[in-house]
Amino acid sequence: MATMAARRTMEPSLHGRSCWPLHPGLRILDPVSPSRFSPPAAPGVRAPEVALPWLLRLRWVAVCGQATTLALVGGVWRLELPYVPLLLLIGLTTASNLLFLAWLRRGPPPAGLLPGVLVLDTLSFTALLYFSGGPENPFAPLYAIHVAMAAVTLSQRFAWGMAALSALCYGLLFLGHHPLPLDRARPGDLALYQAGTWVCVSLVAGVLAAFVGRIAAALRAREEQLARVRAVAARNERLASLTTLATGAAHELGTPLGTIAVVARELEVAAERAGDGPRAEDARLVREQVDRCRGILDRMALWAEEDGGRAPETISPAELLADLRGGLGERGRVVTLEEAEMGPLRVPRADLVEALVPLLDNALDATGGEGPVRLELSRVAGQLRFVVRDGGPGMDAETLSRASEPFYTTKPPGKGTGLGLHHVRLVAERLGGSLVLRSAPGQGTEAVLSVPEAREP
Repeated sequence: MATMAARRTMEPSLHGRSCWPLHPGLRILDPVSPSRFSPPAAPGVRAPEVALPWLLRLRWVAVCGQATTLALVGGVWRLELPYVPLLLLIGLTTASNLLFLAWLRRGPPPAGLLPGVLVLDTLSFTALLYFSGGPENPFAPLYAIHVAMAAVTLSQRFAWGMAALSALCYGLLFLGHHPLPLDRARPGDLALYQAGTWVCVSLVAGVLAAFVGRIAAALRAREEQLARVRAVAARNERLASLTTLATGAAHELGTPLGTIAVVARELEVAAERAGDGPRAEDARLVREQVDRCRGILDRMALWAEEDGGRAPETISPAELLADLRGGLGERGRVVTLEEAEMGPLRVPRADLVEALVPLLDNALDATGGEGPVRLELSRVAGQLRFVVRDGGPGMDAETLSRASEPFYTTKPPGKGTGLGLHHVRLVAERLGGSLVLRSAPGQGTEAVLSVPEAREP
């Protein structure tokens, strides 16, 4: 009767949603909103933002090249050209570039700045050609650079617009321009013209290769960054699902565990009164395992509740080893800690134990529970580095690549959930660290957990 009464009192109320408490300090949590695990804002891959700084650098190169060309044409070859308007156009490019650079320093550029710069440069280049030979100028093919920049960094419609603008401007030069004082019938002038043409082709090829290559590399880097952010978002979504699962498990398993605990206690008392030692021992074992389940659910619920990790504590390596052996139970006796006089550690103690116990547990499984399993501890560049090595059969490349995926396990049914390594990786990332696995068939497995060491307050 006492058992039935206990069962009735522990049944959850569907209206009040109450259940048997797993622990005096434990709260049953509501399902976690995925927004709590929302990833950092992904940087937009905007080609204009990447291309504009490079374009402004190229404009400085163009200013230097134009000034050098005018110096050679006027000072060395003594060609008669209207140098005043040409110098004014070069000065306009210089002044506008200074203005654009100042604009960039104040913040992100407006969307129309890059197209505006390309149009301005096309018109300015047309004016330069007008005063220096028009279509006869060997540098006229430089129009292609602006079209290529538009095609790589802006929309296809604008690229076609730039192509049309370049063709129109080049065509207008046939209607009127300041003639180039060169006579191609003379060998010296012909050689000068051919040299200019060669320089122009080299410039077009070099600028396009450098510009397009740089922009493509920058865009690939931004795409990779965005892919990493998406991967973090996917992991956080899985974390939200696992957290909801943890809170649900804590809620649903509370009642049956409470019933088992009460019944086991009654069986233990009855067996002791009857002098049945083996049955009393069995009942005591059941109760101990229920307590272990309570502890697991406590950790699951607290893990779901914790968002930024627990506060760091100062502990010794020996205390850490004791915590780890306690978390592993009887099997923990074969775990050894190798550290070269490390001194005290300042770490989130519970989080660290939570991350290391599954690694050691897997290593013990790989060695059949007989060990030995070595845990090596060292400090590397402000990071605490924990290396767990085992002498097990190891993993092939495919298994290794999937080892930390949620619900992936190579253990027999009922022996593993496939969440251990995934949870370790999540804890490591939450602490600002990392988890690296290395393994090969027949060579065992090495798990390297790195976490930053907290500073003294």
